[in-house]
Amino acid sequence: MSAGAPGTPAAGRQAGARRPEEEGTPPPGTAPPASRLDLRLVIAGLALVAALGVAAILRGGLLGLPAPPPGTTRESAGLVDLRALTARADQLEPGALAPGADSALALAAEGVSLLRRGESDTGLERLREALLEAPDDLVIGNAYRMEVFRMRHAALTDASGRGALAPRMPAALEGQPIAFLERLASEHPSRETRLQLGLAWADEILLFGALEIKAPASVESVKLFSEILAEDPSYVPALFGRGLNYLHRPARLVWPEIEKAPPDAASRDFGRCVAIGRKLGGASPRLVGTLAMALGDAYAREGKPERARSWWQISRNACGDRDLRDAVQRRFGWQDAEMGDRLEAELATRMLDLDHPMTDLAVMWR
Repeated sequence: MSAGAPGTPAAGRQAGARRPEEEGTPPPGTAPPASRLDLRLVIAGLALVAALGVAAILRGGLLGLPAPPPGTTRESAGLVDLRALTARADQLEPGALAPGADSALALAAEGVSLLRRGESDTGLERLREALLEAPDDLVIGNAYRMEVFRMRHAALTDASGRGALAPRMPAALEGQPIAFLERLASEHPSRETRLQLGLAWADEILLFGALEIKAPASVESVKLFSEILAEDPSYVPALFGRGLNYLHRPARLVWPEIEKAPPDAASRDFGRCVAIGRKLGGASPRLVGTLAMALGDAYAREGKPERARSWWQISRNACGDRDLRDAVQRRFGWQDAEMGDRLEAELATRMLDLDHPMTDLAVMWR
């Protein structure tokens, strides 16, 4: 049968023509088409970039995180059994004290209940008695400090509404909580008592707008946190408190410190918090999201917008809290050129939210 006869395999094809399944396959001895070479180069390039990225992460940690200090443990980081702290804090609410609660927690719960009934002097005294009995108790210390904060905020708001130019605090609040916490830290020196004192100085920054109050209060607060960290470099509450100080200082002002903080001081502290949290685990989604957003803010202050957005994205993915997600979403709307100024305004607004003070340690266990 001839080559071109119907019914033969070669029917309908010219001699030497290639089958359809062979189309796109280069003849033997010829190079692949340029388009296929380009695709192979792109794939190889992506593989190389991925390999370099992995090497960078292995070498410098996730997005440049520092390594946790050697020997970091839950105890050294102050992250022992956060769920137990949650349960302890819940019992301070009126009527929630569990049978068999320890005497310090019972005193603190009584104090909070008295304060809710308007018995300020006796309520604060009960909280102070509880702290004298359990000076290292973070939940009770935070409750005392936050109750005083709320009362002082209410007094200042009332004075402002009356047009008072130089508002005076009620006698029970005069000099508090700093005076009592200084005494406590002197009689019982520990990282926990100094932490509460450092946070009390940070409370002054939130309550008073005058720079002549904010500046020395921030310096004193940072000094106390730094003393703690010189002894316990992995203590997360102190790292977080010092980082907040550095982050919320006005960017264009020179702070009156003997030792000037480096430009990346905030990102160092928050980065170490995150690195320790990644190593130990157990933090709540809210705490993870808060730390990631703060770290992103610190990088934005340093002029590193892409790294800032990476951490903001991590914050959004970590926590479903609406307020936190809304705060992150606002940040994603900022262009690089305006990021510094927009962040400054955002942080200033956050500091004015005195119904939810950023110095409230409950973020660790809520």
